[in-house]
Amino acid sequence: MRDPRLRELLSDRSISLATGVFDALSARLAEKAGFAAAMLSGYSVAGASLAEPDFGILTQTEMLETARRVVRATGLPILVDGDTGGGGVVNVQRLVRELVSIGAAGVFLEDQVWPKRCGHMRGKRVVSLEEHLEKIAAARDAKGDADFIVVGRTDARAVAGLDEAIRRGLAMKEAGADLVFIEAPQSVDELRRITAEIPPPLLVNMVEGGHTPLLPLRELEAIGFEVAVYPVTGILASAAALQRAYRHLAERGDTSAIAAELMGFDEFGSLVGLEEKYALADRYRR
Repeated sequence: MRDPRLRELLSDRSISLATGVFDALSARLAEKAGFAAAMLSGYSVAGASLAEPDFGILTQTEMLETARRVVRATGLPILVDGDTGGGGVVNVQRLVRELVSIGAAGVFLEDQVWPKRCGHMRGKRVVSLEEHLEKIAAARDAKGDADFIVVGRTDARAVAGLDEAIRRGLAMKEAGADLVFIEAPQSVDELRRITAEIPPPLLVNMVEGGHTPLLPLRELEAIGFEVAVYPVTGILASAAALQRAYRHLAERGDTSAIAAELMGFDEFGSLVGLEEKYALADRYRR
């Protein structure tokens, strides 16, 4: 992590909001929108880069390559979806060291059996609690003195029920996870029970169309969560916008009727730093 802003956000009494990003451009747009942090979502990267579901198809190497580009493109602290860590504790440590070296702000590590699935898909399985705790501890050791957040995630709610998910959340906290994340609680009562039984700070995942009720940020804060993440909002919005624009162009043969829906050519140039590149080229012109 290049600076301690994310940890400072966690120490604040107000809830922190992060959006999911999937490439350098979406990260730049998140920064321009005013977010304080962003999450590089495996669901979104798999969809954008491979046109594949979050089904264990995206590789750790592909995720690291994307993370490197995203971190370079923005000053936001970026939390990276590390899935299961890529294997055992050795793989987890390699992942964490790579993320620290590129300037990422933290990593999500989950307890699913590989190949994993999106937390709101059916058919998930989880590893033993002991195996997952070893990965959390390995990640803590690998980050060394870096200001880097380890997010411990459990998908046990869908597999073994909320009692087991809470048991795992408490154990991850004991093992040194900076943030605990119980994936896919299915009611407001379950959200309240999580915050009542697991010490803070806690992260909640807001997935449009998923199993967890979508609540306003202030209600999530009142329930007791410190971080709220919207991991798939960006990719779903982007897919819908591209579908509309491409369909219109294919059917009508022009874009005049949807011009107002498109970012302006000059506005896009400004977003990606075109004037700065002109200035750099002029600097070296003879």
